[in-house]
Amino acid sequence: MKQKIKKFIKGHPLLLKYTRIILNPGKKLPSFKKIMKGKNNTLNISSSAILRSCIIEITGNGNKVFIEESVILNNVKLYIIGDKNKIHISKNVWFNRGGVIWIEDCNCSALIGQNCKFEDVHIAVTEPNSKITIGDDCLFAYDIDIRTGDSHSIIDTKSNKRINFAKDVCIGNHVWVASHVSILKGVNIAANTVIATRSTVTKSFDRENILIGGSPSKILKEDINWDINRLTQ
Repeated sequence: MKQKIKKFIKGHPLLLKYTRIILNPGKKLPSFKKIMKGKNNTLNISSSAILRSCIIEITGNGNKVFIEESVILNNVKLYIIGDKNKIHISKNVWFNRGGVIWIEDCNCSALIGQNCKFEDVHIAVTEPNSKITIGDDCLFAYDIDIRTGDSHSIIDTKSNKRINFAKDVCIGNHVWVASHVSILKGVNIAANTVIATRSTVTKSFDRENILIGGSPSKILKEDINWDINRLTQ
């Protein structure tokens, strides 16, 4: 009975949060460090969200951070440098080991759908008007890099113009990304896709229910789906 009660409490983040407060009235619960420099910045965190050893640092004006109910963030760092940017983490999202969401420049956004699970992921949105969108029910392992840009400029020597501007990244619903994966600028991943370990994804895959892998990635298998449970049959 005692184990069933513990399991039930752990499955309800808000109940877990207040149980800890009741059992440890004199102990300060792990939280987050907030650094905000600028004007009209918004930080909206649900009362049922749990943040442990996190940093939220905003430098600029008119930026917004939304963290919905039942989100659990462990050792996650959110950085915004610029104006009118947005980070939105939907309900029931879980970062287990840690992660970084980095936004730089203006009018950028990082949007994470509900019920996503992350081990340790680095998300970088750089250059004005670019965004990364992650759908619902996605699973991410560790040592994963997702970025809209290259951070530095590549110049064509004939025209003397830059040729590597940022492009949006969009990951569909129910996508499983294995460890040591890089997803680069301009990539769209369709729903129900599996990305194999140590892949570098440099182009879009619009077909659903595929396994992709390699560097650069290609389709390895079609007509597949995946389940977060380790099925025995």
